[in-house]
Amino acid sequence: MRIPDDSFLKTLPIAHRGLHDAKKGIPENSCAAFENARLCGYAAETDVRFTKDGKLVAFHDDDLERMTGERAKVIDRTYAELCKLRLDGTSEKIPLFSELLELIDGKIPLLIEIKNQPERKDIVQETLRTLSGYRGEFALQTFHPLYLLQIKRLAPHILRGQLGTFMPNFSPQNYVVKNMSLNFLTSPDFISYNIENLPFSKARRKDTLLLAWTVRDHETLQKAQKHADNIIFEDVCPDLS
Repeated sequence: MRIPDDSFLKTLPIAHRGLHDAKKGIPENSCAAFENARLCGYAAETDVRFTKDGKLVAFHDDDLERMTGERAKVIDRTYAELCKLRLDGTSEKIPLFSELLELIDGKIPLLIEIKNQPERKDIVQETLRTLSGYRGEFALQTFHPLYLLQIKRLAPHILRGQLGTFMPNFSPQNYVVKNMSLNFLTSPDFISYNIENLPFSKARRKDTLLLAWTVRDHETLQKAQKHADNIIFEDVCPDLS
């Protein structure tokens, strides 16, 4: 493990998809959510995926319906089309990943999840290209071990993490996600594991730093404090002391 002792991955709670709050009109993965995280002093987690015309946007779901009401996949809409949509009934729009980086500008650390994008083979390369020259503190994570292997080969200096969870149905892919079976190849610097599945001994292999996602209440916060090194959270306000 090569994570510095002062890395945000060890020291700073991470707001899941920005510090969003539906009651205050601050939707997830919006510029307002990341500004809110900055104001409150947290690190922030976000997701990146492609649009139809090859733009990287900060958006979690494969489908647009939950957050915008549009019955379509993100990959089937151009960025110009996405700009006409609004997040969760607010005035906030889906931000470009580059726009998000410009907004944050190193003011808070970022944990960036690269979403599985089978329609495109270059999401890792495009994410790294967009991050080139960015001077803020960040780390990358993904469920896809082959993406992690690409990061290892193309940008070994960037901290990388393997996401893990228990999957409901058995398949070779789900087995790998649960057990992180390819970690011996990808050499992740940290593990991000579903708090609902902790404690899980395989998430603690070789004393790798362990993040717990997603902590949403005080009960899971106490559980994460017992079993993990840091948290990815929403709907609670972790202590920053």
